[in-house]
Amino acid sequence: MLSAFPAPAAARGAAEVAAHTSDVAAARGSDVSAARAEPGVSAAPASSDVSAAPADPDVIVQMFDWPWTAIASECTNVLGPGGYGAVQISPPQEAVVLAADGYPWWQAYQPVAYDLNSRFGTEAQLASMVATCHAAGIKVYADVVLHHMTAEANGGVGDNGTTFPNMYDYPPLYDPSDFSTCQTSITDWDDEYQVWNCQLDGLATLNTSLTYVQDQEAAYLNSLIALGVDGFRWDSAKEMNPASIAAIEALLTKPVFVYQDVEYGAGQPVTPELYEGTGSLLEYRYGWDLYDAFTSGTLASLSDFGPSWNSAGMVPSADAVSFVDDQDTERDGGALYYADGADYVLASVFMLAWDYGTPMVLSDYAFSSYDQGAPSAGGNAVAAPGCGEGTWECEERWPAIVGMVGWHNAAGTAPVANWWTDGDNVIAFSRGSAAWVAMNAESAPVTETFSTGLPAGTYCDVISGAAVDGACTGTVVAVNAAGQATVTVPAMGAVGIDVNAMATVAMETVTATAWAGLGSC
Repeated sequence: MLSAFPAPAAARGAAEVAAHTSDVAAARGSDVSAARAEPGVSAAPASSDVSAAPADPDVIVQMFDWPWTAIASECTNVLGPGGYGAVQISPPQEAVVLAADGYPWWQAYQPVAYDLNSRFGTEAQLASMVATCHAAGIKVYADVVLHHMTAEANGGVGDNGTTFPNMYDYPPLYDPSDFSTCQTSITDWDDEYQVWNCQLDGLATLNTSLTYVQDQEAAYLNSLIALGVDGFRWDSAKEMNPASIAAIEALLTKPVFVYQDVEYGAGQPVTPELYEGTGSLLEYRYGWDLYDAFTSGTLASLSDFGPSWNSAGMVPSADAVSFVDDQDTERDGGALYYADGADYVLASVFMLAWDYGTPMVLSDYAFSSYDQGAPSAGGNAVAAPGCGEGTWECEERWPAIVGMVGWHNAAGTAPVANWWTDGDNVIAFSRGSAAWVAMNAESAPVTETFSTGLPAGTYCDVISGAAVDGACTGTVVAVNAAGQATVTVPAMGAVGIDVNAMATVAMETVTATAWAGLGSC
């Protein structure tokens, strides 16, 4: 993470700035990006749901492109102590190596085999990481790519040395008869047949309606379950018929948590709602709508944020994984991401505080171009993350985010209450009587006597510090017998208190706080 604020959006280069401002409509109306290599196949939605809901603590960290050994260390030293619930790991199967393209991030989304030796580590390292994370109280969800193989027409080689002669032949796993008969890219997202049968960005689409293909994919998922993996992010689910997903899920050895990659497109026939019977959904509209509120709207408008916020809607909270950004949206435009500085932190604070969905935080690395892959340890090898060294962002360590994870856990299932706003870009609310937060996206501090809904007591602001041995390392907030507190919320900052972060030793009460959201890790 950077020592102060992350670099401004301009540091990404002209092409990325243009994408951030002009591709918003495209990101909502289309599921395809010209350079993206993550794509889709073929009939009716299933009625059975084998997905099991995650238990608290539930906050997921997407450890994007982190090696297995580094994730194990992070589980033990950061995520477990920080109150996180799960990690999402990058695709663990053997993928194509694209040295001529500079080892782009999206090569991991082009499988060549279902063995578990990849650029992120060996099968043994994967198994060890899962066990280590479990010991720290952290579940492990794997990003799985089942819709397609590669786009390499002339063949290539995988992370573990597996070779294949062309994009439709992966001996001994698949031969040309296992692929969809539509071998052209999707051009019309209003055509359900194309979406479920044709290619996404030229990737070889598997015919996932075939029993043989379903058996191979289920065997792959079961090999992960046997290692202790607790669930799956189902990549490119939108391009798969829900009936195929249900058939594969029916072959799993036990129910696991499944959340599916289904982007909303205005007016399109393939909607996220079609997939509610096969698991939870990555709710892209959540991040897009937060972007709108922070860049062209007001925080005051967020009082009813969720499925009824606008005409595009969202899936029900119980079916949603909510996120500010992921590896796609931070590159596609239309979403806040690390380089947006305080706006990004405030959006993350809101996500962790609001009572919608299972929150997911992205942990990634700084990039200056769309295709740029993870920092390299030489060739295809990924370097160990160096948090605080200016390359890896490590957002899961940012103080405001860590503090709000604990806040989120304290809030539990309590509903939003005590909503307050100045009518513009300062808001405050509680989650029942367990937690309260105030956010200020304006250019000047705001001092107000707020109704917090919390019991009387002395609380530690979890954004500027924490409660350590009964004392506050940051701002102290006093709540009186009426549940009120006089608080100064800094410009582009926030204050958050909860019943699990109270001072038990005598401390001086302070009514102002310094913004610590992007301090050193």
